[in-house]
Amino acid sequence: MKTRFRKPNISIREIPAFIRGGFSYAGREISQLKGTNVWIFIMYGLLFDTVNNLWRPFSAVFLQRLGGGELEIALLSSLPGAVGALVLLPGAMLFRRFSDRKRATATFILISRALLLGIALVPMLPPVIRPLLFVILVAIMNCPDALSQTSLQSFLGTVFSGNTRGQAIALRAKFGQAVVPVVTIATGLIITFIPRSDAQRMILYQIFFVMAFLFGLLEVMVFRRFKVAQAPPDTAATTSDWALIPVIIKDKKFLAFFIPALIFIFTWQAGWPLVAIHQVMVIQATELWFAIFALASGVAAFASGGMWQRLLRKRGNNSVFVVAAFLLAVNMFFFPITPNVQLMAILSFFTGFSSVGINAAILNGVLEATPDENRMIYLAFYNTATNISLFIAPFFAHTLFAWIGNRNAMFIVGFMRFGATIILWLVYKLRKKK
Repeated sequence: MKTRFRKPNISIREIPAFIRGGFSYAGREISQLKGTNVWIFIMYGLLFDTVNNLWRPFSAVFLQRLGGGELEIALLSSLPGAVGALVLLPGAMLFRRFSDRKRATATFILISRALLLGIALVPMLPPVIRPLLFVILVAIMNCPDALSQTSLQSFLGTVFSGNTRGQAIALRAKFGQAVVPVVTIATGLIITFIPRSDAQRMILYQIFFVMAFLFGLLEVMVFRRFKVAQAPPDTAATTSDWALIPVIIKDKKFLAFFIPALIFIFTWQAGWPLVAIHQVMVIQATELWFAIFALASGVAAFASGGMWQRLLRKRGNNSVFVVAAFLLAVNMFFFPITPNVQLMAILSFFTGFSSVGINAAILNGVLEATPDENRMIYLAFYNTATNISLFIAPFFAHTLFAWIGNRNAMFIVGFMRFGATIILWLVYKLRKKK
């Protein structure tokens, strides 16, 4: 028997009340979780998103204002991956020896946020060194960031399990995407309309970097409230940690997720600098328009969070991964034919819709694929590989850009995403048969 979908019985005049009702339900939903680890995870996520969206959405424009070009934009995407790849495995092995891993994680978060104060000083330095120094500081910041986020992922695998973990990840993404557009649009409006000169605009950027640091202090305080059982330090020799690498490489369950996921992640990352170049250099988006892009993306992500959460629960992580990957592949073909910022804002809506699904599927999938024992090393191995991909993918994209132009490069990356999606689908079909 086929299900018939009825047209929603709601008029245009009722839409504001409908939206208010949705936010009221969201408020009740989060209040019921208050005091739990899920609530702490959501609050931490809100502060994490606030810190990053005070400056990251505008980083490409900021870099251009510092004097950077296409190469620096590509380096801005790739160098953090190189740093992460170098530090993750040794750092994870170091983490295993801490008696209080939560405190160590909080310390690394604090170090990362302190580097924002260094970035705030970049506009005061000689113009010739500003672009590259900004890129280097962002790359260095990824060292404590990568370690703290890998440790947090390990906590999620320990504290949450099954449906609870999927719910926590989906809720964190849902409420985070409600905050992101508010922060970004406010920042974009301030940077666009308040300053009367480029010098004043740089001062505002510096203020926002300092504000991001202050919110980072709150982020650390909330993270410290996480209720997690402290594992005893592992005093085994470092060689025993490295001996786990062959075990990970032979783990069929882990590899069944890791290999197809990494292939898709590479194609996803390769598109980032190409889209940024198109936005900054071709359609000449300003800070305000980057804020509008983030607003459209955030609204779509917030509105679709419940749908992805239900799909995770009913169909499983694999289905969500394939559907979201397919949508991101389709999106890539629209970027190069988008001639202006207005259409780019509409496209950002669909990008946000797809991104929240892919992020939830990747995080939940890697936690499902890693065993409780030695999870920290598994996650470090996974994140090292994705950081190596993050380092290589922008250079691959920039090479395509130099050879065939940005428009054709984006089309090629779109076809690559389709191929990666097909690989995801085939692998999961084979696993289902077995």
